[in-house]
Amino acid sequence: MREPVLVRCNTVEHDGTESLRLSVEGGRLTIITPTVYNRTRWNAEQARQLRDTLTKLLGRLPNGGGVR
Repeated sequence: MREPVLVRCNTVEHDGTESLRLSVEGGRLTIITPTVYNRTRWNAEQARQLRDTLTKLLGRLPNGGGVR
């Protein structure tokens, strides 16, 4: 297993002190969120980092993440 990738995000409760944990294990992408999705705020740079990280991790999945 590779180390999880942390992507910083802002939440209603904590301004920029939380992170999503993304990892690929056993052919699956796992995302652990610090809070429910509608309480997370993204600035443009954080959204770009999340996009880039997801793109990279999806490329590690079988079929390049093309199967949902």
